[in-house]
Amino acid sequence: MRKDRPAISRSRTGGWRKARHWPLPLLLSLGYSVSLSSCSPNFYQTRADQETYTALFQKMPEVENVEPVDVDLAPSAPLDLSGLQNRASSADFLGEMGEYERNSKVLSLADALETGITYGRDYLSARERVFLSGLDLTLARHRLAPTFYTGGFGELATDSRDAAVQVGMTKLVSTNTFSRVQSTGFNWLYRTGARISTDFTQDFLRFLSGHRSLSDSDLAVTLIQPLLQGGGTTVTMERLTQEERNLLYDLRSFADFRRSFVVDLVSDYFGVLRARDRAHNNYVAYQGFLKNVEREEALAEEDRRTQTQLGKLSQAKFKAESQWIDAVRNYQSRLDEFKLTIGVPVDTKLILDDRELARLGIDDLTLTREESVKIALVTRPDLATAADVVDDAARRIKVAKNGLLPGLDIAVDYNSVSNPGDRTPALNWDRRRWSTSLDVDLPLDRKAERNIYRASMIDLDRAKRAKELADDRARLQVYDAWRALDQAKRNYQISGQAVDLAARRLEEQTLLAELGRGEARDLVDAQEDLVDAQNQKTSALVDHTLARLRLWRDMGILYISGDGSWVEKLEQEKPGPAL
Repeated sequence: MRKDRPAISRSRTGGWRKARHWPLPLLLSLGYSVSLSSCSPNFYQTRADQETYTALFQKMPEVENVEPVDVDLAPSAPLDLSGLQNRASSADFLGEMGEYERNSKVLSLADALETGITYGRDYLSARERVFLSGLDLTLARHRLAPTFYTGGFGELATDSRDAAVQVGMTKLVSTNTFSRVQSTGFNWLYRTGARISTDFTQDFLRFLSGHRSLSDSDLAVTLIQPLLQGGGTTVTMERLTQEERNLLYDLRSFADFRRSFVVDLVSDYFGVLRARDRAHNNYVAYQGFLKNVEREEALAEEDRRTQTQLGKLSQAKFKAESQWIDAVRNYQSRLDEFKLTIGVPVDTKLILDDRELARLGIDDLTLTREESVKIALVTRPDLATAADVVDDAARRIKVAKNGLLPGLDIAVDYNSVSNPGDRTPALNWDRRRWSTSLDVDLPLDRKAERNIYRASMIDLDRAKRAKELADDRARLQVYDAWRALDQAKRNYQISGQAVDLAARRLEEQTLLAELGRGEARDLVDAQEDLVDAQNQKTSALVDHTLARLRLWRDMGILYISGDGSWVEKLEQEKPGPAL
């Protein structure tokens, strides 16, 4: 389409004239522009959303654990925590932080998961990446659809010049003209590689002073079909095929992301509660040292304790106080970081439900490690993608082979024009011209195509190795998750026994200290060992829960619902071939 014209242009009748350009296209061009301007940005947004969601919904049946609601970009309602319960009391073991917890909203694990997938910034970004992938696919599909165009320009011009009337006398002669050129047509790349294009052009000139007009019309149709290089459905559809598969891969990646996001969010949730529990244990230890120091000071005044023993307990008290303060500060930081993870403003008065720790337990798996690996090899989306990438590489070799062929294109042209001097835009179908041509390009220089072909063969080998590596990594991840689960179970059993033992030791040393027969070192060790054992027991319980979730994730059987809750799904899975 012609966008602009020079200020001085050549007239049809000869001579030069000063030209004025109208600011908007006229007639058909003007109507077309008006129709386009009537489409608001909201119209384009709506059309883009409709086409993208259609592409996404077409692919979703091929991907487990992704539903239409999971990729919906509709804005969520503003965050509202008014429905959550308030914490009426404060926790003394948190010191000044305890007053912060008073009247704070209590967020359960289920509410945290739902909030995270609704307002979590990382989750929203991942969802948008899937949408953008679908948006790219709509453009790839558009390239294989007929694309229409229309446009033109109009010009109103005045041509003034001197004309000789008789010898020695001239007069000024002005010619006013209006001209326009408008064209419309379409281009279409067909599946076989054929390119079809049509163009209808009308050139209209009107002399305003004499009310005379001229009109030329031209219809051109061209068909070009590659017979060798660039021809065939496989080559033409390659770009669209890859975009279709890329969207499928992105949906699979999103399914994996949702699993990892939930597991990480649960890990962060219990990490905050673990930090809170650690602060509680350190506070209890600190209070115990305060009582011990107070008792030892009383005994020292009666010369029943040495200053060395008293100093040992006092030093342990300062250490316990420092550890308690650090634990409280760590809990505050972990809580604030968790708010950012789920998309809650960091200044929101929010705490997590510490009763969630009491709901945890130790569960035994009913599957063996080998059965878990077989299930993972069947259900994991990333392994399916790795296998499909091998197919992509093999398909691109076929496309690269086509590039080595000679170029042989057949072209058909058709033209129909109006009669000379027509005043109305009309085509004379008897005034037409047909032509057929054959374009040959011998493969004398195919170095670039040769390199592409050789590189595609290497890409296939790489894809096969990547598939083997992905399978081995999946096995390793299941093995590691299985070991972590078993280790967490053993650690929980050991830490439980250690808590009982440390509690009995502390009770014994406290009784001996009250009788004036104990040693300060033994009392300090017993108190510190009890705190460590309590912290380890909580950590082992949380680690076991997270290890079980990670095992389900690595097996590909952790299914995430729309509200962020999860379920272990095994009934539809069948183990693959024997390892």
